[in-house]
Amino acid sequence: MIKDQIMITAYDLFAQNGIKSVSMDDIARSMGISKRTIYEFYTDKEDLLCRGIVYTYNRFKKLLSTYELESETVIEAILGFYHELIKHPKCYNKKFYADLKRYPRAMEIESLYKSEFSETCRRLFDRGVKEGVFLSEINFELVTLIANKHINMLEPSKAFSSHSLVEIYSTVVYLFLRGISTDKGQEIIRHYALTSKVFHS
Repeated sequence: MIKDQIMITAYDLFAQNGIKSVSMDDIARSMGISKRTIYEFYTDKEDLLCRGIVYTYNRFKKLLSTYELESETVIEAILGFYHELIKHPKCYNKKFYADLKRYPRAMEIESLYKSEFSETCRRLFDRGVKEGVFLSEINFELVTLIANKHINMLEPSKAFSSHSLVEIYSTVVYLFLRGISTDKGQEIIRHYALTSKVFHS
């Protein structure tokens, strides 16, 4: 459907280039349609941005649910989901998050989803403790705050230029999870690291 295609194209452009630098003309040109066609479905750039945030969040939420159902342990679910998440440029685009502050409606939606993400983190951590893969004595309220901040990943400095972004952030998550894991959990992480392409991208 053309309406969804416009929204997805616009959000991809925002994610790659920042929001401010992308005009409605750029979106129309990218799709080979007229700007008038965009305005038949969306009132302005912020409308496109808000709908893009909702669409992307719901897609990731569904993906995480799939990993949770299909994975034997919560660690495998987290690592599998994270590998998909890191493929999307918005995850590490400083300009996207800097520009987002200019759009109050979009910021409000993003804030609501951050709160829901925190609840999801707590649920995953609680599952990990029950499975015996996460340490029970960890302050998971603090861990959740750290995870929430980490989800807004920023582009690393030039010191990391010889490594891919996937490799950099996968390594960060690997170390993060190891720090809260029991011996059983660390063995799962070690096996995952040896057999998965996540840490060899």
